[in-house]
Amino acid sequence: MRRVLLIVMMVLAAGCSGRGAASSQGAPRPSATPSQAGGVVSLTFDDGLARQEHMAAELTTRGMTGTFYVLGTRVQAPGYLDQARLARLAQAGHEIGGHTRTHARLPELHPDEQRREVCGDRSALEAMGFTPRSFAYPFHAVNAAAEAAVRECGYNSGRGKAGVAAERTTPADPYDLNTPLAVGARTTLPEMQQYVLAAEQRKGWAILVFHDYCDDCGPLGVKPAVFTAFLDWLKGRPVAVRTVGDVIGGETRPVPPLKAPSIVLNASLENYFGKEGVPDCWQLDGRSGKATFGRVPQARTGRWAVRVQVTGGDPERLRLAVKQDDGECAPRPGRLSVWYTSTVPVRFTYSTRTADGVWSRWSHSPEFPAAPTWRQATWTPPRDGAANVSFGLVLTAPGQATFDDFALR
Repeated sequence: MRRVLLIVMMVLAAGCSGRGAASSQGAPRPSATPSQAGGVVSLTFDDGLARQEHMAAELTTRGMTGTFYVLGTRVQAPGYLDQARLARLAQAGHEIGGHTRTHARLPELHPDEQRREVCGDRSALEAMGFTPRSFAYPFHAVNAAAEAAVRECGYNSGRGKAGVAAERTTPADPYDLNTPLAVGARTTLPEMQQYVLAAEQRKGWAILVFHDYCDDCGPLGVKPAVFTAFLDWLKGRPVAVRTVGDVIGGETRPVPPLKAPSIVLNASLENYFGKEGVPDCWQLDGRSGKATFGRVPQARTGRWAVRVQVTGGDPERLRLAVKQDDGECAPRPGRLSVWYTSTVPVRFTYSTRTADGVWSRWSHSPEFPAAPTWRQATWTPPRDGAANVSFGLVLTAPGQATFDDFALR
């Protein structure tokens, strides 16, 4: 009997020693440990909505952590998590990831705009003190160019296509992670459980996607009772609940240096945000009671165009132009163009930036005639060694004009 016991003890010791030797070798990418062989679950939350703070609290009380994909431009905005609340989430062990600056559908954008959306968002989150390693594509919209931008901007992963029950814990493409469909108001508890059971069966990775948290706030709002019941059930399953960044692993990489765009970003004036409603990557000067600005649906392409109207005073003081910055929005110089309609003549206004960061005074092009239907104005300003250019179109007399589809060639 003593001999049998001795043999058993030697076998157990050898087995433990073997596991220890294997783990000491390490691996660049974490995966499920033997005690978590049933699979891995990641709970992810999109957009940084304010009510997600309650969802994070429910995770924390159960010893779980999640990944929160945040839009850098909406931190502090009404209805969204502010920087202090995001910091508390991070301190509790939750992961803060990127989700573009303006919730952009990346495959529809020029590569320069893709980089600004992705790199700009990551830079903004880093400036707030976070360390974003993981990214989620808005609308689950992804293609090869979008993946390249996410990789270039220093992320280690991108959550992509929806409709797949389980991903592998060592994904074939970490920049297009597969997920089930987003959890919403109509999602039942058994459906959520089935996502986890599929990962258990395949020893894979279920990446669940959540947005809002409410009983009746829209199709993407999961009911609190369903969410908490799911967490209670999940806590008893033989799976590991881990953040996306912890599953993927990898070192934190720096955001690449800023590159001046070769095109006009937000050229069709589709993306707006902020209290003033000014298009993203543009600046507005000279608004007054006699000089008004707004977007209108009478666009040449896309959904929106910009309309300016001046009833008195100096009409050229009302100026919508590409933002004068250090190259995040301000493009390299080139041939300017824009489509317009107007009741009076118009002309380009432009300013150039030197390599050491000094912007010139505003100058003007020759006039272009009034146009009752869409007309294209083009002009090549003198470059004079400029590194960047800001430009727009202004009225030369009181009247009205509509602008759309700016370009740089």
